[in-house]
Amino acid sequence: MKEKRRDSKGRILHTGESQRTDGKYLYKYVDAFGNTKYVYAWRLTPTDPTPKGKREKPSLRELEQQIRRDIEDGIDSTGKKMTLCQLYAKQNAQRANVKKSTQKQRKQLMRLLKEDK
Repeated sequence: MKEKRRDSKGRILHTGESQRTDGKYLYKYVDAFGNTKYVYAWRLTPTDPTPKGKREKPSLRELEQQIRRDIEDGIDSTGKKMTLCQLYAKQNAQRANVKKSTQKQRKQLMRLLKEDK
């Protein structure tokens, strides 16, 4: 039987979790666009103490729950890093069945947004 992966304290790690050599925990997941994303934390569980000299941030398991909740609710977790141009393209892709004049206007606005970068 395959042995379970464990951290330096002997705790079993879940799927996607790992521990780096510096002691930081890592969670690997795939976002809605199919890109691999990584989330880092110094603590695995909320009850773990934060190492000295490190900032107090949510634990890795809390971050995992938040990511899963966002994915289930259909919220784009990368939205906070999305540009206006990307957001407009996403909206247009969802509403594609429009008149020719609307398509022309959308193309013109998209061109202006791309030039404005």
